[in-house]
Amino acid sequence: MKLRTLAIAALLLTGGTPLAHAQSADAPFGSAKFVTYSDIDSVKQLKAVWDFNFVDPKSVGVVFNNIGALIRATNEFGPHEVEPLKVVAVSHGPEVVVFAKRNYAKYKEIVDRAVSLTKQGVRFEICRNAAAAQGFKPEDLHGFVDVTPAGPYALAYYQAKGYTMNAVGATMPTPPISDLNKADINKK
Repeated sequence: MKLRTLAIAALLLTGGTPLAHAQSADAPFGSAKFVTYSDIDSVKQLKAVWDFNFVDPKSVGVVFNNIGALIRATNEFGPHEVEPLKVVAVSHGPEVVVFAKRNYAKYKEIVDRAVSLTKQGVRFEICRNAAAAQGFKPEDLHGFVDVTPAGPYALAYYQAKGYTMNAVGATMPTPPISDLNKADINKK
């Protein structure tokens, strides 16, 4: 009777289908399985806009891992179109200092990774307002970035164009100057 009750409970927990993998006391729900999206090729293009607004400018480098994972997964699993992926990173927080030419030596590894991502099609856009608040003009920033009128404006623009917003790790709202970037701003 006890075994039958457990079997019924398992069926109910799985939506009426038996669990695919063996169960034990330590793993009463079995094991996960790897799945891909069988209809991925019905999606013509994945489009993501990344919201960069980090208290710690070095967080940009960590988020590059997420962008890289998206690029690798798209390359491996699709969609399999001519241009399967579009990614834009919009920077409008303390991390803008990373993209300033004067800070290249300090953030060299992060900047070099950003350049590598641009070679894979990722665009980087910098908020004019955040840059100005940190004392930077467009000519003070590396040539692989574009300066836009405002970070929120760029994020809204890309969402209106069908890009999904990815704010993984973003710490909002964040003023353009933090204790972690004060030494890197262009003092007036």
